[in-house]
Amino acid sequence: MKVHNPMISYHSLEGGKSDRVMGVDAHPDVCQGVVVFATVGGGGSGEVRIWSIAPGDEQPKFRSALAKGHDGSVNCARWAPDGCRLASAGDRGTVCLWRGGSDAAWWCELDEKNERARCDHLNHADDVYDVAWSPCGKWLLTGAIDGAATVWDTCTRRPVKVLRDHAHYIQGVCWDPLGSYLATASSDRSLKVYELPPKWHASKKNLKTTTVRWWTDPHEIPQKKGKKTAEEPKAKPRSALFASETAHASFFRRLCASADGSLIITPGAASKDNAKGSVTLSRTQLDRGPVSFLPSPDGSATACRACPALIEGGSSSLVAVCAHDAVAVYDVSSNSPRALASGLHYAALTDAAWAADASLLIVASADGYLSFLRFEPGDLGAKCAAPPRVPLPAGLDDLPRAPPAPQKDDDVVLVGVTPAPPQAPSTPGGAPASPAGSAKKKKRIAPTLLAPPTPVKSPAKSPAKEPAPEADAAPPAKKKKRIAPTLLSAVP
Repeated sequence: MKVHNPMISYHSLEGGKSDRVMGVDAHPDVCQGVVVFATVGGGGSGEVRIWSIAPGDEQPKFRSALAKGHDGSVNCARWAPDGCRLASAGDRGTVCLWRGGSDAAWWCELDEKNERARCDHLNHADDVYDVAWSPCGKWLLTGAIDGAATVWDTCTRRPVKVLRDHAHYIQGVCWDPLGSYLATASSDRSLKVYELPPKWHASKKNLKTTTVRWWTDPHEIPQKKGKKTAEEPKAKPRSALFASETAHASFFRRLCASADGSLIITPGAASKDNAKGSVTLSRTQLDRGPVSFLPSPDGSATACRACPALIEGGSSSLVAVCAHDAVAVYDVSSNSPRALASGLHYAALTDAAWAADASLLIVASADGYLSFLRFEPGDLGAKCAAPPRVPLPAGLDDLPRAPPAPQKDDDVVLVGVTPAPPQAPSTPGGAPASPAGSAKKKKRIAPTLLAPPTPVKSPAKSPAKEPAPEADAAPPAKKKKRIAPTLLSAVP
């Protein structure tokens, strides 16, 4: 194993300082050993940057940047299984679906060909910490800090299921590689596993949920509510399986499923003697507690990423566990690491990504740098084999493929919205105006008598008024009135 830690500023802040790297993921297509990967930063620039590294290179090369999709910090980025879409999630509830070609070379030549990846938006109510694709690439699972995990249909961009079973932040989500379940981890110190029956996406019923919260010990009896009798044995307090927010000082609890889908590996766990690490849980025996405990080499574990290839003929799976300043590659069938690297960074590790051929492991840190762990043939196992690919369910062959050429020169073009058919102009009354030559005849409606008419008395006829004199005619002369004299007193 060879470790390289090039001093490259993958995301820069104002003033030239290096921004923290919050997430990293590798493209599923590896051509001639060249690994293409995406990084996201937490400084608020909102860019998703594409890089590539060849087998003989110690430093990656910058290829392109996906800008104008986020307005704030970006916390996670994950490629779809088909490689033609990249999902990035960040603060303010923004989830971007970048669409392009299925091969890695298309993403590397964006700036050279002056092309742009098209972007769809999924809006959450609050910040999104983690995303996970379904094995067929039809649905996307997102987890937000409002305690809601949402399953989105990436073709219609509408939510299919909204899971509100957590009481606090959701810090990690994962989807079973075989498509039979999905899981979420939260800062409320619990793990939720949801079964996916056939046609679950078309059913309105709630998914069957299993909660894992405690260490299972036959000597520990769960405490019962109510009054205790003298015959009842004294119950011991149960031990919590996951560490509290104070002990787990990280934004993320990025869990994963093994390559064969039989195990769930969850970070942020704490043993009964307060040892920090990760736990593996059997998918079929969740009620029996952890199968094994993977101790963390340094501090609390923040992220687990399963190796996409099976080793030793498919009898075992590998998982990379990121701690505060160390990364260990475990075989899930044993508690001893097959590879260990520590002292790589000055800040906590945030994420990790495997190359599709398991030849390279990329580790991201909050100090703004990446570490590259290269494995020679035979370092991890005698034989590597790819896990079986989950076929697309029947009736879901409408997945978006490589987009057509954009019609505008903008960096971001919203797609997935079918333009409405042209409508006829409306009249002032609100009704659409009919075209010339096709005017409809008015339909005559016969009146209906609802009640007999009420008789109304006719008013008395008033005497006819004399016509008013014309304005030009002279007014008639007034006659003088003669007054008869009255004798008041006689004259002597």
